[in-house]
Amino acid sequence: MSKSIKIVKIDKEEKDYVFKGDGLSGADKKLAHKSFDDYRNSYHITSYSDMLVLEELVYRESLQKRCKKEINDLEDKHTEQGKDKAFIIPSYVLDSMNENLNQIMELKKTLGLVESRNNSDGFAYIQQLKEKFKIWCDENQGSRTLTCPHCSKVVMLRIKTDAWEAQKHPFFKDKILANKKLWELFKTGKLTRKDIAEVLDCGEQYIDWLDKNIFKTEEDKNANTEHNG
Repeated sequence: MSKSIKIVKIDKEEKDYVFKGDGLSGADKKLAHKSFDDYRNSYHITSYSDMLVLEELVYRESLQKRCKKEINDLEDKHTEQGKDKAFIIPSYVLDSMNENLNQIMELKKTLGLVESRNNSDGFAYIQQLKEKFKIWCDENQGSRTLTCPHCSKVVMLRIKTDAWEAQKHPFFKDKILANKKLWELFKTGKLTRKDIAEVLDCGEQYIDWLDKNIFKTEEDKNANTEHNG
């Protein structure tokens, strides 16, 4: 292998991330905080970088609400003044709203919140894996990950009342961060490259590396075996 693979661990800072709400105050900050928690729980947003993006998203959504309130205030003022002409929204307000809405959509795309899910079973499976992985990290005090001195594969030791119990690690293929079931769902089109990257907490380039150096090699080897057989 020409390049070493860095295994990414969930940092304590991610688990204990606290909403900041920079640029917001009072009721706006409280509503943004609630929206942040709703997004985080509903879409299983766990990585530190994604939570920073989520902070920006709820801030932008708060700005959008402010713009709408400004329109209502201007219309009320227009009515109070008894003007005959119909109320027209100022162009600077519309421009601000349109630009901010574009930013909101881009941020949602970054977080994968507007991506269509054509296969609910695949999506449910990936969420299940993410939840299992989170539970494993939370309970890691009761388990240990190590390299077997005989076969050199990564194994996980789980505590029993009288001894340690070794089992095959669900998120490693030999010493490589990977999951065979995830890959099968990806190859059948039920999951996307981005979905797998989110579960393994890595970049999409790593998925390309797995395709070229791990799973494609395995597929070629199996094909040759069947041909020779």
